[in-house]
Amino acid sequence: MLPGNTYIRECPQCSGKFTQPTMASGNTFGAKFWPDGKMDAPMMPDYPAYAGCPHCKGTFWVDDTKVVNSLGYDEEREIPDLTLDSNQTPIPYKNPTKKIYLQGLNDLNITKENEIYLRSKLMQIYNDVNRDQKVQHSPIDPQIENWNRLLEILDSKETQEKLLKVEIYREMGNFEEAKKAFTGEFDEEYMDTMDMLDKLIEARDSRVMCINPHDD
Repeated sequence: MLPGNTYIRECPQCSGKFTQPTMASGNTFGAKFWPDGKMDAPMMPDYPAYAGCPHCKGTFWVDDTKVVNSLGYDEEREIPDLTLDSNQTPIPYKNPTKKIYLQGLNDLNITKENEIYLRSKLMQIYNDVNRDQKVQHSPIDPQIENWNRLLEILDSKETQEKLLKVEIYREMGNFEEAKKAFTGEFDEEYMDTMDMLDKLIEARDSRVMCINPHDD
């Protein structure tokens, strides 16, 4: 992995400064994948598109915030204080939590694309309690509501969204609907996910399990 620039950005609500790391290049060697879209890749960190301000309770789409400074990866890594005001000292953004994603969903002007992103990430958080566990916890009401809303807004043509729809039906234990959603054309790059989903559906297995558990 080769780090990229570190950007100093400004919270649109309190004008507090926060840092955003970037990556110049990376790879998925040693990565683990799950059919709900989660990836754990040591050499390719998942930088969030939506995050929280470290100075206030504000949340934002990171790329929509104002850039006030930038440091190249080969420059001095110490981020200087901009002023004596505490909210002007650049510190990392808050990594998104369930609360932060739910706050983002309260935006009345949210686009479908952004709603899918937030709800997909929220789905992964709800799944974390069951990830790779033989005994699975029953879904809670907010998790079911999130599933149902995703099923309404996911595209039936884009491979990634179609597979997420299949995965939702599978996790709900609705294997017949999962099979119905598993039709049409799919991009070849998703073959591993498709093979694992097909096996899990045929086995009527609704567990949240790693696609490549032995690829270490």
